Amino acid sequence: MNGQKRTNSATTSSTMREAVKSVLFRSDRPTVIEECRRCGTTIETARTDCPTCGCDDIVTYQIR
Repeated sequence: MNGQKRTNSATTSSTMREAVKSVLFRSDRPTVIEECRRCGTTIETARTDCPTCGCDDIVTYQIR
């Protein structure tokens, strides 16, 4: 989103890189991405809230 600062761009980049690899190389296991619905921060651990904005609305995407 415009105007919002992301503090974990390296983490987001590595997560997106893994997602693209899983689609291109068709690994057997799905890639799971958890992301804050408010600010878009990618969550690496099984958290119940966003470390950036504190929102508890986390969405999970599974790429197969």
